[in-house]
Amino acid sequence: MKRVPRWWLVVVAGVVALSGMFAAYWAGSQAASMATSTQDTPEVIPVSATIERRAVAQQVTVAGKVVAGKTSPVTASLSDGIDRLVLTSTPKAVGDSVAPGELLAVVSGRPLLVMPANVPMYRDLVAGDSGPDVRALQESLAGFGFAVKATGIFDQQTQDALEAWYKAAGFSAPTSSNVDASNKSAPAVMFRWRDFVQVPGDTGRVASIAATGAVLAEDGVVAQISIAEDTIVARATVLQAGSFAVGSSVTVRAGTVSVNTLVTAAGAFTEGDSGNNVVPGMDITFSIPSGTVGLAPGQSVTATSGSVPAQSLAVPLIAIRQESGIAYVQLGTEEGSKRIDVTVTAQAEGWAALADVQGIAVGDKVLLP
Repeated sequence: MKRVPRWWLVVVAGVVALSGMFAAYWAGSQAASMATSTQDTPEVIPVSATIERRAVAQQVTVAGKVVAGKTSPVTASLSDGIDRLVLTSTPKAVGDSVAPGELLAVVSGRPLLVMPANVPMYRDLVAGDSGPDVRALQESLAGFGFAVKATGIFDQQTQDALEAWYKAAGFSAPTSSNVDASNKSAPAVMFRWRDFVQVPGDTGRVASIAATGAVLAEDGVVAQISIAEDTIVARATVLQAGSFAVGSSVTVRAGTVSVNTLVTAAGAFTEGDSGNNVVPGMDITFSIPSGTVGLAPGQSVTATSGSVPAQSLAVPLIAIRQESGIAYVQLGTEEGSKRIDVTVTAQAEGWAALADVQGIAVGDKVLLP
């Protein structure tokens, strides 16, 4: 039999396929619409922060150590009739100040009087001697308040002033066989240089001194005089150094010790030493206030720039908003949010300090963006 083609079956199959796809799309759309309609709209929960009262300041802290100040030895010398040097009296103690005109110690029964450093002492002086050393001695005696003129000649007036100095210290002035040609009846007082000591810079502080009765060593050192006070030195990086200008205030802490002091010097930039954990930067020097206890040479300390600021209203820095250059916060209230313009006085560590302004107080809530 001859075959009859059924082309219409192709058309029917196509129509059925398109109908299925349309039905599936319609069903999916309806399901998505129903799911969306059944979901609740998410609620927006505002995030807020509490206004506090705290100290806000940008401070920089560096580590340092107490560095011992420079000292100068004071020595005694053997004189005629003395076999050895024994410290027989110590009117000065560790920590006491030392200045010209004072009695520092008594060695083998003889005083050690402090002479100004500008007096050249290289010989004993007797009546009639002259020279620049005599003039300098006379000027020093006059500076102590004794009646003497700077003539450059070791005359009777100079002898009287020198004798008065010894007497004020509790001793008799040494004498010589020489007499003043102009006054043979006057006591022949002499200047014996071994009875005097000098301190660089004239003033200092007793750092150490031998005990009474101690036999001094061959070098004759009686005491060590501190001529430069202990200091604190800290290494700061280039960025940190900007917070430690000379003359600015710092707070130094070591354990329970805390003192306020000043920056006295800032060194030049130096390379670091990785082997000794020294970073590249500048050495900052701080003074140690007189009378400070608890800071010994070699002790580790920290130094924080700036003084402790006063407390003020403060909010997290993120709460500060700006519009046309004006800073403000959104204050959360029961009625809603309220804009309050503010003045930011400082910012540090994620906080902003605010000047007191009407409308906000400690405990209020500010909205965060």
